[in-house]
Amino acid sequence: MFINQLANTEKKALMSLLVDISKADGNLSDAEIDFLNAYASENDIELNILNTPSIAEACGEIGSYKGKVVAIQEIVKLAIVDGHYDESERAGAIAISQLLHLPISKFEEIEAWVLDGEHWVNRGIQLLAEA
Repeated sequence: MFINQLANTEKKALMSLLVDISKADGNLSDAEIDFLNAYASENDIELNILNTPSIAEACGEIGSYKGKVVAIQEIVKLAIVDGHYDESERAGAIAISQLLHLPISKFEEIEAWVLDGEHWVNRGIQLLAEA
């Protein structure tokens, strides 16, 4: 949603981070693969699941404040896409946030924003299904 505000180098670095966080729980689900493919296609970014730079290198490419916020927002979105936001995914997102030099309070604020949005969408789905 907000990736269009990032420089191309930040977009590529974010794609690498999304691949890395999707692997954090040791299982790359179909929902995560679908998310990654759609994300890469929608944003005209090359997707390479097998060969990504290190997390530290990718974080080093994200220098703007907007880039950092968008990175965490997108990472949390990906982590919850399969319906399971487990502790290893959250820990990975926090580690990336720290590498981006965002305080834990900012991470928690962004995380809450994403989770609120997910609840809002799910509630809408429920309301539309009720007849």
